[in-house]
Amino acid sequence: MSRLERAGAALLIAAAALPFWAGRFLPLLDLPQHLGLAAVIARAGDASSSLSRYYQVDVGITPYWAYYGTMWLLTRALPVELANRVVLSLYAIGIPLASAYLLASFGRDRRWAVLTLPLVFGTHLFFGFATFLVSIPLFLVALGLAERHLADDRTRARHEIPLAVASALVFLGHAQTYLLLGACVLVLLAVHGRGLRFVVVRCAPFLPSLALFAVWAWRNFVAPERAMQPLHTVHYTTYGRPGALGAVFEPFPVVLRTIPERLFGAFGDGSDLALGAVAGLLAAVAIASSYGPAAVPRRDGDAGPVRAWVLAHRCDLLVLALAASYLFLPMEIAGMWYLNARHLVFAALALPLLLAAPATGVRRALIAAAAAVTLAVCANVVREVRAFQRQVGEFAVIARALPPGGRVLGLPFDLGVGGPVRLWPFLHFACYEQVLAGGDAGFSFAGLPSIPVRYRPGMQAPHPYEWRPDQLDWATMGGAYDAFLVSGSPRGRGGAELTRHAEPVVGAGPFTLWKPRRPPP
Repeated sequence: MSRLERAGAALLIAAAALPFWAGRFLPLLDLPQHLGLAAVIARAGDASSSLSRYYQVDVGITPYWAYYGTMWLLTRALPVELANRVVLSLYAIGIPLASAYLLASFGRDRRWAVLTLPLVFGTHLFFGFATFLVSIPLFLVALGLAERHLADDRTRARHEIPLAVASALVFLGHAQTYLLLGACVLVLLAVHGRGLRFVVVRCAPFLPSLALFAVWAWRNFVAPERAMQPLHTVHYTTYGRPGALGAVFEPFPVVLRTIPERLFGAFGDGSDLALGAVAGLLAAVAIASSYGPAAVPRRDGDAGPVRAWVLAHRCDLLVLALAASYLFLPMEIAGMWYLNARHLVFAALALPLLLAAPATGVRRALIAAAAAVTLAVCANVVREVRAFQRQVGEFAVIARALPPGGRVLGLPFDLGVGGPVRLWPFLHFACYEQVLAGGDAGFSFAGLPSIPVRYRPGMQAPHPYEWRPDQLDWATMGGAYDAFLVSGSPRGRGGAELTRHAEPVVGAGPFTLWKPRRPPP
């Protein structure tokens, strides 16, 4: 790469991180939940924190520790919200850098990694899947290391040790991503394999991560303590036996029709979808102009024609495997939603592997166009984040009135879908009670199978289904809470119950904080 290209790459990488610093409150659906649990872990063992009264940290083997462990380290020096911005910035920076490494591992021009930058801001980001986000660049690095390890004519410690570490980190990032990595490694093993001894020897770096996965899978699937209950009741720590997972598949036309919005479909004005279409068109032009087989490893130079063809087209096989993982896997199991759709981003990130020609000559125009689209995407996300700050209003006023160490129930009558982001960004805002006031939120991810935080026995309060604030029943739920964070206007039975027994004490933007009426002395 020339000096100008390096400067351009640095500019694009900085632009990818900028949106996470464009406003305090990020419109990422599940993010407040993860921030709240990160606050619990950050204050674990602190007897002065009320969080220790409600929750306990499970230090056993479970996915998601890549995110929560990184947050724990950063919160030794930074506040939780700032630490999270650092993690999300590392995710944004990691996507293009890891993609460049993956391309180089297959002998491709790493400059084609510019095509992956718009995917940093895909729909999966605005769902707020923080732990899943961390696993994406780790997956790309691990897949690149797997190719280098399996394509080499002999085993080398410089491949084996990093591959063992990267594979373990992928599992600790997200179990779903780890299983997808396993599927890709199986494809590469089939392509590079030279008999049983080769497979046994070359699989050695995966043994540590497989051991971690086996311990977790035994606890959650083979010998579960108790199966997980519906999310709006009591949480248990395991998924249940495989036969009871209740897989839900979408109709195939829906799977195909929703591909664009599952890649870029978070903004209410459709601007991300339009820019995503331009990015997709550039990728299609690049593939049309630069598609070709990958270089065959030198040790296989004497392979037969069939084997040589398979080796030359191993990138195609990987892209097909990743696409199939989206097309044919379920949308939901055991209450865990949006499963196959998460795989779509990996298939999109793998597309540059199909580009055999270097990004030189007239193809530089494609690189320049992709860079321009990336800058437009980043600027658009900054605009939407700033618009979300206006939609949220002066939430800091609400934050100052949150009960210190208390318990707050979120009642999202307004989910925020009329603003810049359509993916229900107000749903989990009550979790800022955990982050800012050290208390408990009425609905928390604590206790879900892959979450390393549990409620202490008897400390989970009853609550309505988070999507149905109208189901609030004061007689069985109201007395457990010190305050209620309401977005929008109370309505339905739940709204009537709230107005009968509580009163608003402070409001800002679409939010009001209500506290129970106390009987006169």
